[in-house]
Amino acid sequence: MKKFIIIILSIAFIPILNSCSDFDKLNVSPNDVNEVDPNFLLTTNTYNLASTYSGLGYWGSRIPSLLQYYQVGDGYKSEELNALYWTPGQSSPWASIYSNLVDVQAMSDLSKEQGNVFTEAVALVYRAALTDLVTKIYGDAPFSETNQLEEGIVFPKYDQQKEIYETLLMDLKTAKNMIEGISGNEVPVLDGYDLLYNGDKDKWIKFINSLRIRMCLLLNNKKGELSVDIDAEFQDAAQNVFTSSEDNAVLDYIGNSAATSFQGGPFRASELTYARRMGLGFLNSLRDQNDPRLYRWLRPVEKKWDMDIATATTIQYTDPLGQTFPVEVLPYPSGYDDLDTSLYVGLPVGSQASWTAYNAGPQATSVEPKTTPFNSRLSDIYFQNANEYVGMDIITYSEVEFILAEAAEIGAFGVSDAEGHYKKAIEASMDEWGIFGDYVGGFDFNEFYSQEDVDLNQATNKHERIMTQKYISMFFRPEPWFDWRRTGYPDFVPPYDAAQPAIPIRYHYDSPNPPDPQYVEKYNEAVERLEKSEFVQVPSNDDTRSRMWLLQGTGLPY
Repeated sequence: MKKFIIIILSIAFIPILNSCSDFDKLNVSPNDVNEVDPNFLLTTNTYNLASTYSGLGYWGSRIPSLLQYYQVGDGYKSEELNALYWTPGQSSPWASIYSNLVDVQAMSDLSKEQGNVFTEAVALVYRAALTDLVTKIYGDAPFSETNQLEEGIVFPKYDQQKEIYETLLMDLKTAKNMIEGISGNEVPVLDGYDLLYNGDKDKWIKFINSLRIRMCLLLNNKKGELSVDIDAEFQDAAQNVFTSSEDNAVLDYIGNSAATSFQGGPFRASELTYARRMGLGFLNSLRDQNDPRLYRWLRPVEKKWDMDIATATTIQYTDPLGQTFPVEVLPYPSGYDDLDTSLYVGLPVGSQASWTAYNAGPQATSVEPKTTPFNSRLSDIYFQNANEYVGMDIITYSEVEFILAEAAEIGAFGVSDAEGHYKKAIEASMDEWGIFGDYVGGFDFNEFYSQEDVDLNQATNKHERIMTQKYISMFFRPEPWFDWRRTGYPDFVPPYDAAQPAIPIRYHYDSPNPPDPQYVEKYNEAVERLEKSEFVQVPSNDDTRSRMWLLQGTGLPY
């Protein structure tokens, strides 16, 4: 991962340009956005994309609790997060995505005016990535008529998802061709302003192609309805995708201000809340396969029940990554038969009530809700302003190998060697989380892989095995939600206290604002194109269990 070392800029930076005379391309008038060099907007838009996409995987979003990565333990909004009680407008990324698209359009316009082929191509990539995000979250979405106020279009139409993807695939290919056409090994960019690849042309091409194969796999179930040859697009892109973790499209947090810090750290969190605890099912899946990433993501309990002692004692526990923690070990209380005596304890999935008393036994009444010591809290890496293992991920080498593994397993796109790609994917994830470097005594990957729960050849359902391991590897990232919708894997059990008996497959649209009749009419047209599943219990199609075009006719995920 690359550290970005300059302050994140946006259109608001314009007044400071008077002091930046060293740059050859700066305009005489720093107050005219139309004369700003597009390199400056490249920085802004790179940060916006990385922050928006990765943010959907953390706790400002509904997605990680939907994926059962964590549960809320203190009762605050637990009915919304744990039991999936979603209502329109909650944690909706609609406005932020479209705001980011305005900045992307500005970069595109400036690039064309100034003949900057590289930033024009990147604008196509970022528009595709953000539009892909908004359409696969909601369904049909404004696209072809956005940012056209000068043309008199105040309320853009909601383009059909099929047509959006046909355009996005071509835009990504066009962007790739534009960058390939730039002479030399580096793209023309001001020093320090390419936050992803510092001007490395080949890495940019790999990045675009990696996004292309992700999009093609997303569309595989619907390729018969598209005018674009998905097989040809995938095969073209797959010739030059990520080949190591050095290619990862990831920004690190700097941690020197709120704007450059992770949302769980003290710069951005009013308090270091420990309310979020790992979901018990996810924790058990890690424990069942002796997964060392557990120790990167989770701390042991601070108080542990033990059936073999009579007197409380404190031990110093050292985990396999060499991290040491004090743990108070307590005699198992009489009258209880369901307390977890493990060093790592998660929360059951789906309670609308507080989990503050979970596993606390006779000490339940004295437990402070947000700091309960009887179940594990997330690792300290999630409570720091910056940490090498918590970044803004867009797409990684590990994900690319999982994409190739799945394609090979399902017989798609002419890809072969499912097991080879699968092993590389898991190994890359271990590397990204620092397992090889920190595991005490050295980490034996082959020994880990040979386990019945990991080895692909020992799986009854190899497709499910690949998707389950991908889900584990992409902890706190949003992509497994989109994967689950199109494959049905992993086979999540709906929360037992859920507001509805099925896991959401989309977000509600943001209500038209202002409620102008033209805007409402276009919104209603998009809503009518949604298809109710058997779990929709309201009159409107605009429900979290309604199927968008991507899912219609697939019978997935339910």
